[in-house]
Amino acid sequence: MIQSVDLIIGAISFILTIMVFSYLLGDNFFFRLASYLLVGVASGYTAAFLIRKVIEPYLITPIIQGGFEQWLLVIFPLVMCLLLVAMFFPRFTRLGSLPLAFLAGIVAALTIVGVSFGTLVPQLTQVVESFDPGNLLVGPNPDYFKITDALIMFIGMVSSLFYFHFGLSKRKAISATRPKIIESMAKLGQIFIGITLGALFAGVYSAALLALISRIIESRDFFIMLFGS
Repeated sequence: MIQSVDLIIGAISFILTIMVFSYLLGDNFFFRLASYLLVGVASGYTAAFLIRKVIEPYLITPIIQGGFEQWLLVIFPLVMCLLLVAMFFPRFTRLGSLPLAFLAGIVAALTIVGVSFGTLVPQLTQVVESFDPGNLLVGPNPDYFKITDALIMFIGMVSSLFYFHFGLSKRKAISATRPKIIESMAKLGQIFIGITLGALFAGVYSAALLALISRIIESRDFFIMLFGS
């Protein structure tokens, strides 16, 4: 029984893999069908997850089993949800702008906080710590490798910030050209940004290549299970 289930799952996985790879021959029905299945399954899983983990415990259960205090905590998100549902009706579309604005504000605030404390602050802290004399010394002698790393990090950070500098003085606003120093630093920052984007692309490509290798190995295991070793 277990082997039969494994064969069915392996066959479905192999067929879907071939349907996706058929895009190499051009856009076709099989690739679109696989894309629709992916979107449908992902949407269904997300909806089921939200219903079981969010709506049921935090909305339905307090309404049915909760007291007056829980009702007060539930009434605001319930009204917001109803206003979102009202957007499906053309006459009440404007009512959905309030929950959408509230949601956009929360997402923006969380994004700013996350970027500030999850990216900017750790990076600045790392740069500052890189110039700590205690970290740059190995015994009585300086560690030139750490000093070089710290200088490259500092130059890359400063030059990358200069790349996004578009301010002009009032005297030179007519020419619309940045000062030569800022322009030179911006070009250097462009090099660091290009290296960063290249590294990110290489990481994405490596992840995709690993996924491809995983699919090939799983397809091989399916044929071995189907026809035997």
